[in-house]
Amino acid sequence: MDINLDIQNILVIKRMYELRNVGLVAESLGKTSGAISKNLSKLKLQLDDPLFIQTKNGFEPTTFVETNIENFEQILSSIEAIKHQVFSPETYQGNIKIYANTLFWERFGSKLLFALTKAAPHARYSFLRWGSNARNRLIDGEESIAVHYFDETLPQSISQKAFGEGKVVFFVRDDHPAQDFESLANYPIALFKTPGWNDNKYPVLERLRNIGFHVNPRVEVDHPAMIHDVIFKSDYFGITLSGSVPEGCRSMDLPEQLTIDVSYVMSCRRSQKDAPLNQWLFQMLKSTLKNKQA
Repeated sequence: MDINLDIQNILVIKRMYELRNVGLVAESLGKTSGAISKNLSKLKLQLDDPLFIQTKNGFEPTTFVETNIENFEQILSSIEAIKHQVFSPETYQGNIKIYANTLFWERFGSKLLFALTKAAPHARYSFLRWGSNARNRLIDGEESIAVHYFDETLPQSISQKAFGEGKVVFFVRDDHPAQDFESLANYPIALFKTPGWNDNKYPVLERLRNIGFHVNPRVEVDHPAMIHDVIFKSDYFGITLSGSVPEGCRSMDLPEQLTIDVSYVMSCRRSQKDAPLNQWLFQMLKSTLKNKQA
């Protein structure tokens, strides 16, 4: 028997078995008696059986229905079991792996950890540095997320969803001779190299050149603490995000036409972006960034 049953029709069989009355079945399903009769007529042809025989006491199920009613109920139970994954931070005991650049970890890392462990105390956490290996693992399907700036080179298989913004600023030590942005052209710059964002080119420097401010980097460093130490002890100047200027240093106002906002994004496999765990992590990141910047 080649059977291709509609789930709604299986429900009609179950209700008819329970109620033995077309009108009551129609009322329970919010349909008309005529619609239920059409469902039953279609089922009789599909299953090659009368299904229900009308008597003075209502409709009685045939032997075929009696024999298979448990199978019909099992099908309906299986359908009801299909549901979206439920995620509860309080009881979650799985792994949470997050990649981010060192500047993000230095500024937000501990606050994010405390917020996550308070909400999900039984989870196991890995806070790791973003880099080419992490990028490849994410692309290859690793169950993790990455926190970074928007990266136009990531493939479409990776979802990038913005959860906040940071503003680019220039900074020098407090007693640096330069008093305005234009005078910085006379001093060397120490650039912070952020894997996955300025590996091959520096978007900020390109913007500077477009307005006639040409800078030739003398040193590139991929650890913010070293950048801060170099600038604090010399006439170098650096580029960072607002809120990340270290103690003992001051920021320089940029020309209005050079205001640069950088989007923080959470990246994950596009197939996993709607997973309850990742949706929760997105909200936690958004809250952490907002609270830290307030």
